[in-house]
Amino acid sequence: MAVDFLVDPFGVLGTKEAKKKKDESRKKKPSSEKSTGTSASDFATNAEKGITVGQSNNESTLSGLKSGTEIKGGGKAELQKGAGANAFAVLEPTDRAALLLNLGRIPNLYSPGTAPTPDFISKMLKEGQVVPRMEDFAAYEKIIAHAEWAGDTANNSLIKFANNPRLAEQFFGKVSSVPKAVTSPAALQAELNSKFLDIFETKADSKLAKEYAREINNLESTKAGASTQQKEDILLKYIQKKANELGALPGTADKGSLGRVVRTIRNAYDDNGIPTNEKDIYSKAIQSLRSREAAQNIIDGIMMQASTVMPAFKEGYARGESARQQLSPWINTRAQILGISPDQIKTSDMYEVGSGPVAIPIPEYKKLVYKSEEYRKSDAFKTRSLNDKQALINELVV
Repeated sequence: MAVDFLVDPFGVLGTKEAKKKKDESRKKKPSSEKSTGTSASDFATNAEKGITVGQSNNESTLSGLKSGTEIKGGGKAELQKGAGANAFAVLEPTDRAALLLNLGRIPNLYSPGTAPTPDFISKMLKEGQVVPRMEDFAAYEKIIAHAEWAGDTANNSLIKFANNPRLAEQFFGKVSSVPKAVTSPAALQAELNSKFLDIFETKADSKLAKEYAREINNLESTKAGASTQQKEDILLKYIQKKANELGALPGTADKGSLGRVVRTIRNAYDDNGIPTNEKDIYSKAIQSLRSREAAQNIIDGIMMQASTVMPAFKEGYARGESARQQLSPWINTRAQILGISPDQIKTSDMYEVGSGPVAIPIPEYKKLVYKSEEYRKSDAFKTRSLNDKQALINELVV
């Protein structure tokens, strides 16, 4: 089928493979078109391949007339029931998806609630199987019938209706005012409970679950409907509500999958020596629940902050190594001099090592630690002083 009409207003077909297939289809497109309401590339080419394109006998055609009837001021009645299915059958999956997209754009061409949505089509494309339904065959046959009466191509008729909703209303009626189908409130409440159990290890209270279901249903009932992104935003809003409640309770922030994320973010700040607070950590943890990519973006942001504080280690940050990992030799040196465990040394106390374009050499760093006030107050210094005094006394006695 010709693909002039295969516009993609929703970005569903924006892949290299889809564009490639679309270009290949255009190269194969014949230049001539019949005046029967179909183009040569739509059906004549298919007939040459041995593909049935609708019977052409004396029975009634899609335009309501006997096959072969010339329509004054229009085309010629030829195609019958089944032409819609045959038209879809010869298309590549991406072209089939594009046809579905445009059919779904035409007001009231389908019965309420049955028009193909961009999300539905996109999912089929990702799975590699674009399978039209009986409703799609019937919808396209309505377009073909119009084309035969108008003496136009099916492609042109499709474009006219898809780009002119008012014209479509004249032929297919106004969009039905029947309430849109909405997700079962019970299913939405179960969805919220499942998410809460995973994140907080507790169910949502009944009032909150009902409020969530009501908000989703109200959005679904609007003319525009509810997109996947909008539903996700609402879900995160209710997760945030629960998180704010639990944030004030000791220990609750470390439970469930949210607790694991909180600990990961907290450790990332600590290991890179970036000052923060629990409120900010908790807020970022909520944001990270949107997707793995969102969670990784938060960690990458912390690493980027660290690279501005200790630029000497920027190459390590690019490899995904934290400041603490790279500072390990200096931390161990400091710990030995102070006589403490490396775990007692904060990464934020090591800024001076990597604050320049290159890290301070360890021999030089040792001198800095021995001269520091921290060393003079340490038990290691006191012990060394006593030992020095004892050594001096021993020398005097001798």
